[in-house]
Amino acid sequence: MYLVKTVIKLLIAAALLNAIGRLGFASARYYQFKDQSQELVTFGADASPAELQNHILDSATALDLPLTVDDVEVTREGQYTRATASYTQPVEVFPSYIYPMAFRFTVQSISLGRAAAAPPVTN
Repeated sequence: MYLVKTVIKLLIAAALLNAIGRLGFASARYYQFKDQSQELVTFGADASPAELQNHILDSATALDLPLTVDDVEVTREGQYTRATASYTQPVEVFPSYIYPMAFRFTVQSISLGRAAAAPPVTN
């Protein structure tokens, strides 16, 4: 009887560790995607918003994330660039149980190269 209880406890612990691992993996890919998007926005001052959007979508594809063109928005107002992305990642935490994890972020950057030139100083 003691052996059966131990086996059941081990199966429950394994199922919980599997669920935590899968949820953690989905979260890790989200943070990696967010960091890559921040890098693209920060160093993409010469790229158009459409090009930045395509690069962000390429990053999502490389990470196997379920994003479409409608899930990513890139805007630029003068020297400010902002990218917003949102998606829902289905994660199978237990066999035949899918948990939808919703992710959303906004990254922004200021391009100093796009700033208006300061007027010359006269003495």
